[in-house]
Amino acid sequence: MNNETFFARNHCLKDFSTSKGIIYKVRSFLFEKFGVWDVWDILPYKWSMWYYDVIKPIFRPSNSRIRKSVPKQYRDVTSLIVDINFEFIKAFYEDEYVDGVVDWTATEHHQEFARWLEQSYVYIIDERPELERQKDDAYPKSNGCLFDNFEKITDERGRTLYQMKDDDVPYDVKYAEVNRLEKIIEDRDTEILTQIIKRREYFWT
Repeated sequence: MNNETFFARNHCLKDFSTSKGIIYKVRSFLFEKFGVWDVWDILPYKWSMWYYDVIKPIFRPSNSRIRKSVPKQYRDVTSLIVDINFEFIKAFYEDEYVDGVVDWTATEHHQEFARWLEQSYVYIIDERPELERQKDDAYPKSNGCLFDNFEKITDERGRTLYQMKDDDVPYDVKYAEVNRLEKIIEDRDTEILTQIIKRREYFWT
């Protein structure tokens, strides 16, 4: 990544707003009068922690995007592990990386992480949904009415039951493409989930 690419992607220090609203004026007064920039700096530390830990989250809860990735309906933990961790990557890329203040060309490690992050983001946003679509399309299609795929049988107790007709096609043949795509998705997911843990020190804001 050269300097031109770096600035084009806006991975650099931004021009922050210079508008001086009421908050800025209050903080300027505190700084000139008491030498502090935040009112909590002149109050007991416990009061400050009580405000940030108890009061502020009521009106401005943090991590709202991540919490929204957890559905209210029941989901198995195995799928939640993927969905929540992938939301970490999406949120970090969209909210911090693209328009952040970190020079991701600063070191070789930063550049390597940036490449991994961009590749992972593309997989989550574009490649994985396409693989899921291909997997859905790979399931065997039934011909005619759904009920034509069942046959009536009578069990040993004389009860009438319906079971799926056997088309004499082995399972591993019928679902070969489905299983192949599932394996690709599983392997890619596992690799990214593993790398999240290994690279977690870069996910700071």
